Amino acid sequence: MAVLEDGEVRLRPVNLKEDMGFFLEWYTNPDVLFYSEGPKTLPYGPDVIERMNKSLSEIGEAYVIEVKENESWKPIGDASITKDKTPITIGAEEYWGRGIGTKVLNLLIKRAREIGLRELKVGGIYEYNARSIKLYSKAGFIETERKEEDGYTCISMKLEL
Repeated sequence: MAVLEDGEVRLRPVNLKEDMGFFLEWYTNPDVLFYSEGPKTLPYGPDVIERMNKSLSEIGEAYVIEVKENESWKPIGDASITKDKTPITIGAEEYWGRGIGTKVLNLLIKRAREIGLRELKVGGIYEYNARSIKLYSKAGFIETERKEEDGYTCISMKLEL
């Protein structure tokens, strides 16, 4: 699996042994979980993180999002590309709203074309997550479905490549 890079942002393959601490930090943060996994999601332990990454790696490509700071790379989140999912989670809140998600999504779209995918899908974006909806819409994703999940509206989207 390739390392994908766009200037100050790069995606590198997950190395769970080295990255577990970062994943635990991100997926035990209530704000990160609220926006990425839903309002009723409990913090993830190592077993859930391991299963999640194993599953994503088996059906696609799983990456750690890094930003360049002081000539070194700092992990700040994760992203994946599969036939049915294109999730992006910026786990370090201080990087929210800085355009990193846009760069990450552009890298994932480019990679999807390289590996021959014909479309990308994203599902389970909660309607209250306006930043994610805007991110995917700006990249050309269109809404394909709305459904209620635990009293909240979830949106699915797709992009034809």
